[in-house]
Amino acid sequence: MLNKKSRIAVICGGISNEREISLRSGKNCYSALKRKNYENTELIDVKSLEDLLSLKTKNMEAVLLTTHGKYGEDGAIQGALEWLKIPYTGSSVLSSAISMNKWITKQIAKNIGLSCAKSFLLTKKNKTSLDVNKIWKELSEKDKAIFLKPNDEGSSVNTFKIKSLEKFSQKINTIDLNNTDYIIEEYIKGRELTVSIIDINETLKALPILELKPKKEFYDYEAKYTKGMTEFILPANLSENTRKKIEEDSLKIFTELGCSSCSRVDFILSEDETPYMLEVNSLPGMTDTSDLPAQAKAVGIEYDDLVEIILKSARLHKA
Repeated sequence: MLNKKSRIAVICGGISNEREISLRSGKNCYSALKRKNYENTELIDVKSLEDLLSLKTKNMEAVLLTTHGKYGEDGAIQGALEWLKIPYTGSSVLSSAISMNKWITKQIAKNIGLSCAKSFLLTKKNKTSLDVNKIWKELSEKDKAIFLKPNDEGSSVNTFKIKSLEKFSQKINTIDLNNTDYIIEEYIKGRELTVSIIDINETLKALPILELKPKKEFYDYEAKYTKGMTEFILPANLSENTRKKIEEDSLKIFTELGCSSCSRVDFILSEDETPYMLEVNSLPGMTDTSDLPAQAKAVGIEYDDLVEIILKSARLHKA
C-alpha cells in the first residue's frame, strides 16, 4: 500500500517523437507529488534500458508513467516493469500495445458496435500495389479530403490533411514506411470531442466531454501543445442522447481493450450527430494544455489530486 514515504519514480522522456511532451508531463506530475508531500519521489528521464534497471537498485515501490509514443506507451516500458515487478500506472502490456495500434483498435471498436471512419492500412508491402485513384475516390467522396497518419504514434505527429489526388499521390510516393504503417482515413466534417476516463478506487468515471476548437485546420501537434491555439468548450454543448452515447462508447472501448488507470478516447461528431471513434490514448498527456487535467478540474478534481488518484492506481497486471 503506497503512502507518503513510499519510493516513487515519475518516468518521462523516452526516445519517441513525443519526448518533449513527455518531459513536460513528467515535470508537472513530479511537482504535484512533491506538493502532496510524497517525500521520496524522483523524476527520471528514461533514455535506455539501464535507466529502467536502475529502478530496482533504487528500490522504487511504484512508477507513475508519463511516457508517450513508441517504447513509452506501446507496452515496451510496461513489459520491463512487469519483469522488474514494480507496480506502474496506466494499462497493461497487452492493452497498451493494442491501444497504440490505431488500426487494430478500430477493428475492435467496429466489432463492438462503435462507428469509425472508413480507412485503409498502408504498409511497405502493399504500397506498390496500391490503387491511389480508387482509394482517393472512396475515402474523399463526401468531404473532398483525407487524413494520412501513422498507425502507432500519438500527438498528431506526422499527420497530414490532404485535399487533392495529386498531393495524395505525392505523399504516398515520399512517405517513410520503414518504421511504421500509415492509416489513410476519410475526413469527416464535424466537431472534435474527447472523453477522459479515470479509475477512482476501482470505479470507472467518465469525465465531462471536451470539445476542441483548434485555430489551425485540425487539432495537430502545435494546436495541442501551444497555449492559446485551441479553444476548450467544457463541457461540450451536446444533446443528452448524444452525450450518453459518447460516454457509453468510451467506456465500452476502454473496457474491451482492457485499459486501466486512465485513458482518453477521441471522437469526431459528424453533422448528423454520429460519433466516430478515432483512437484511444492509454497514457494521456499531463501538460498545462492537456485535456485530462482540464476535464478533471471541471468536476472539482484539482491537478495535484488527479496525479495522486492516478498514482494510487499503480499495479502489476496478469497480462
